[in-house]
Amino acid sequence: MQNTFFDQKLHEEDIDLGTNEDVLKRIYKDNVKQTDMLPVEFFFVTDKKAKATAFKKQLKEKFPAYDSLEISDYDANFEISGITDPIEMSLSAINSWNQTMWDFGYQFDCKFDGWQAES
Repeated sequence: MQNTFFDQKLHEEDIDLGTNEDVLKRIYKDNVKQTDMLPVEFFFVTDKKAKATAFKKQLKEKFPAYDSLEISDYDANFEISGITDPIEMSLSAINSWNQTMWDFGYQFDCKFDGWQAES
């Protein structure tokens, strides 16, 4: 399938792992430590409901521990959200997970759009 929403150029150039460091610094100010394990709420965006539905199904299959998978309307597009099993709040663990989500979403023309730690 040719990506029409999250194309190869965006996939190769648009990832911003540097933002994770800023997010984690804010989380650490709330007494979260790098070794703490917290669930993460995540968000993907795509342009077609069928893509969102297919991607949600693939998320369930590949990451069966992920919870609360939902699709909602989002600025004339569709947002797929969910909550991971707990992830270590270190920069290396978050960056690794972020890269995995970025690449997995690309396979289904769904752009990883962000995350936040659940407390």
